[in-house]
Amino acid sequence: MKILLIILDGAADLGERTPYQIAKKPNIDSLAKNGICGLIDIGYGNRVDSDFGYLNLLGCYSKEEYPGRGYLEALGVGLKPEENEICIRANFATLDKNGNVTDRRAGRDETGLEELAEKLDGMEIDGVHFEIKKSAGHRIVILMKGENLSKEVVPNDPYSVGVPLPQVKPRDQKAKFTASVLNKFVFKTNKILLQHPLNKRRKIPANVILIRNVGVKREVRSFKKRFGMNACCVAGIPIAKGISCFLGMDISTVPGANGMPDTNLDGKTKEALDCLKKYDFVLLHINGTDILSHDAKREGKAKFIEKIDQNLGEIIKKIDTKETVVIITSDHRTDSEKDFKHYRHTKDPVPVLVSGNGIKPDKIEKFDEYSCAKGSLFIKGNGLIPFVLKTVK
Repeated sequence: MKILLIILDGAADLGERTPYQIAKKPNIDSLAKNGICGLIDIGYGNRVDSDFGYLNLLGCYSKEEYPGRGYLEALGVGLKPEENEICIRANFATLDKNGNVTDRRAGRDETGLEELAEKLDGMEIDGVHFEIKKSAGHRIVILMKGENLSKEVVPNDPYSVGVPLPQVKPRDQKAKFTASVLNKFVFKTNKILLQHPLNKRRKIPANVILIRNVGVKREVRSFKKRFGMNACCVAGIPIAKGISCFLGMDISTVPGANGMPDTNLDGKTKEALDCLKKYDFVLLHINGTDILSHDAKREGKAKFIEKIDQNLGEIIKKIDTKETVVIITSDHRTDSEKDFKHYRHTKDPVPVLVSGNGIKPDKIEKFDEYSCAKGSLFIKGNGLIPFVLKTVK
């Protein structure tokens, strides 16, 4: 038996007519009709980010094992953090002359960001060395190397615009030095970025660093040891790659797979099919749905789901349905309504379908939030893979 887990990041939504309901998706609906559908409680009643969602769906989340998102992002961009080094997920953002954050993502414009990251790389402050690497989109990963460092800091991301840039704050006495160094880093890099020629040419300057998520190295049991399956991940964004690396899964890189709505879906589809020939378990992650939700592009999200459906049609044609179980779900819901003013991830359970030999259909004919709520499957996130393994044996 083989398993293909397709995570459509943030595809699950809210509202009277969700993108899943708007989209014409005959292939996904066919899988739903021939499989079992339901809802997965990803966050156990809480809003969650993608790292929690992925780990939970892969059956591998616990507070004791969680290293922090910064570490997972660092793995995803190819860094190899050591013990006592601090890993940080951060954003290039935009600060106005009054010190207010005007854009948390620097316009989602990647122009010159690789060069800006290289300019900041190698900086030293108070004996702490900073290694900086460009990540997906407007993001970077920061690796702090030095003595007396602590992960117990409150980041400076205000999660809002039109407000002053906060200071990084320590959570305890041991973190005072780290917070101080990070505040000096933000101040120093702001001065460098303001003067950089690239920012003179950018429509929306990338002139400040928002410190977001911190993490440290941690070892855990591999996916294979947990479930007895050789596993591979096909993804474009560092967090999906980093989590897969964290769990000892192989990573398959596809040219043009950038985690955006213009990602190379054809290439990812072909790679997933190739990986199914060599692995027991393949994770195919598609991130563009989440990007479109965060940008409040509801119709665009529905159109992108239609593109995904066309590609899934190629997978359905070519896999052996007697040997392969297909799972489609999301890591969280992301609200795409334009008047939604706050944090877009919601705590609502996400729809799931499981289709393949040994799965008894439950008469659900459409894959969307409301149809799946009438299905026969309702489980916690970390119960998905155990359920499939138990059901198809």
